[in-house]
Amino acid sequence: MAYTTTYHQSQPAVVVQQPVSQVTTTVVTQQPSGMKGWSSGQCDCFNDMKSCLCAFFLGNCFYCTISTRMGENCCVGCSGYGGGCIPGGHMAMRSRFRGTHNIQGSICDDCIVSSFCLPCAMCQLSREMDALGYASNC
Repeated sequence: MAYTTTYHQSQPAVVVQQPVSQVTTTVVTQQPSGMKGWSSGQCDCFNDMKSCLCAFFLGNCFYCTISTRMGENCCVGCSGYGGGCIPGGHMAMRSRFRGTHNIQGSICDDCIVSSFCLPCAMCQLSREMDALGYASNC
């Protein structure tokens, strides 16, 4: 129970007791049930050579294609390794996609994957879109 003190200039201090509603904090230590994994591994690029080659040799075009498949602006995917239009756009796309489709993982995982092996991460995202029936615009 919290207390507030009200002071009046000409009178002694008056203590008013008012109950404060309790705030409940829930800490999630496990993924909620119903979460699934990615349909393919991050390093399964050779199972989809078209995406693999596009990601490594035509990176920004491929990333732009993925972002438009998701319904995002092309600039979100067009950030590349050197910064670009939307720094962190790849991580945001991956996190949004995971959340939308109940795929296990965390923002930290998305950040690490997008930072250290962006072409593989984008290929995995493309394969997942194919598995879920997203229209291909390539």
